[in-house]
Amino acid sequence: MYKQTKENTIRVYKNRAQYDFQTIHSILASTFVATVSFVVYDDGDDEPHPFSLPMTAVAGRYNPNSQKLPEDDGDDETYVQNHEAYDQPLDIYLHGNAAMVLNKVATSQGSVRICITATKVDGVVLHFAPNGHSLNYRSCVIHGDATKVTDPEEKYHAMHLLTNHMCRRRWSSVNPIAPRAMSSVQVLKVSIRSASAKARATNINGLEREGFGERDDVYTGVVPLYEVLGEPVHSGYHPDRPVQPEMQQWIDTRNRSERDYAEKVAQIPSS
Repeated sequence: MYKQTKENTIRVYKNRAQYDFQTIHSILASTFVATVSFVVYDDGDDEPHPFSLPMTAVAGRYNPNSQKLPEDDGDDETYVQNHEAYDQPLDIYLHGNAAMVLNKVATSQGSVRICITATKVDGVVLHFAPNGHSLNYRSCVIHGDATKVTDPEEKYHAMHLLTNHMCRRRWSSVNPIAPRAMSSVQVLKVSIRSASAKARATNINGLEREGFGERDDVYTGVVPLYEVLGEPVHSGYHPDRPVQPEMQQWIDTRNRSERDYAEKVAQIPSS
């Protein structure tokens, strides 16, 4: 559980707030792109310059004394949502280009204070009146300090996590990364100071007809919304090669999981 502080305490819709490790890390794990925000002061300029970058982010913890990450990250179909490794304090790894402003600032300053946000939208909530419309969603906000990863083993560990974040089991399904390529990889590690999550996961409930207008043709409810991974499109190289079984399994499992969750939370809560 992340400690509630002035920085991460949710003040609006407090009933939707969550601070446990599992929820926060699993939201980040379910999104391909996170938004990383920070402020930069240029030399000779007292005015702050805010930046907000879309990046690949993954939660993990590197321990040089422990066994290295297994090449196969498990058989459980709900691995991403329920992996026990998420239920503990973790760091965040970010992958970016050497020319990226965040990497430059972290290199020159040693560390940079950042805020990471990630959001999943699970449904459009349709109300009787305009002001009642909403979304079913899961979101997390993470505050931390980013530093450049220089240790080769930790960088290898981070790239393993980041690769499998993009496509499950992909690291062990492709050619190994060349040492020369690894030397040009830029990875930042974020030590988390505070974090929180917020979610709406329900249909419209507890409403009375009185006060919601006179129209009798207004539909109310939730339209489930979820990501779908489409049919893989071949690159053109070796077109005779089929989709690898583990990749197809990941596509099918993720699509089913995304749809099942969105449709489940759209249901009317049982009384």
